[in-house]
Amino acid sequence: MDENYISIPAADDCPSLLTPWGSEFSPMIERGVQCAQAWLEATTDIPLWWELAQTRKTFPVGDCQDAFEAGFLLRIQQRLRSVSQ
Repeated sequence: MDENYISIPAADDCPSLLTPWGSEFSPMIERGVQCAQAWLEATTDIPLWWELAQTRKTFPVGDCQDAFEAGFLLRIQQRLRSVSQ
């Protein structure tokens, strides 16, 4: 694994996933993972797209938003892969 890139931690019996983002984007990626995990564990009726869109707006436009989305969507991807196995 390339040490210059941030990985999403393993979850739901799925391995960690490498992102194309460097360590300067680590806080945004981690927030994306946390936000997705919170949505997965929530018992509310808030739609997934709404959670993504609203939290995304809290980051500056551009790479910061993209890094947040990478963390968020890769965490959801892990869950989806675990369900399909």
